[in-house]
Amino acid sequence: MKNFFVFLIISLVSMNMVSAIGIVWSTEGEFVDENSDKCITYGTYNPSSNDIKSRIEVTGSLGEVIIGASTEEKIIKAHTPPTDAEQIDFCFKVPSVYKKDCIIGDVLCEQRCEEETKSFKGEIIMTEEPLDASGGTGSGATVSASAPLTLVVNCVEYERDWSLAYVVGIVIVLVLLGILLYNEYSTPKLVRDEERLKRLRAKIKSEKGKK
Repeated sequence: MKNFFVFLIISLVSMNMVSAIGIVWSTEGEFVDENSDKCITYGTYNPSSNDIKSRIEVTGSLGEVIIGASTEEKIIKAHTPPTDAEQIDFCFKVPSVYKKDCIIGDVLCEQRCEEETKSFKGEIIMTEEPLDASGGTGSGATVSASAPLTLVVNCVEYERDWSLAYVVGIVIVLVLLGILLYNEYSTPKLVRDEERLKRLRAKIKSEKGKK
C-alpha cells in the first residue's frame, strides 16, 4: 500500500510537469486614450519538458474595452526559465467609451468629457497549448497563468466638425444647379426662343394694361 501511494504521488508530480506556463509582467495599470491603439508586452516562460504554444485571453470588464486583440504566435521552448521569458506583444484597439453629442446618428458629433474617468479591470490570462510531435497543437490539459490589469481610459474632447456639412451643402447646390441648367438647355433653341417671346409679349401686354 505504501508503494502505491509513493507511485501515485510521483505520477501526479509527473503529470503536473508535462505542461506548464508562466507569465511575467511589468505593469498592472495603463492610461490609454479612447479610439487609440495600444500594445503591452508580456513575458512567458515554460518550465516543463515540452515545447508549448501560448495564447492570451482577457477576463472581467477588460473585455468591454479591448477589441481587435492580436498577439504574436510564438513557440515557447521547454525548460525556459522566467529570466529568459519570451517577450510577446499584446496589441488591441480601445473604442469610444464616453458619451458624445451627435446631430444625426453618428455624424456631426462633439465631446465635452463631462463624465467621470472610466476604468476597466480584469486579468490577462496566458494559456498554453501543448504541441504534438509534428509541431501542431495537440490535446492535453489546459494550463494558464494570469496577471492583473487595469485600463484607465482618458476622454478626448473635440468640437463638432462642420466640414462634412459644408461639403454636403455644396454638393446639393451643384446638383440643383445642374438640374436647372439641364432643364434649361435640354429643349431645342427654337422652343426656348418661342417661350421667351411668349413671356415678352405677356409682359408688354401687362405694361400696356397699366397705362
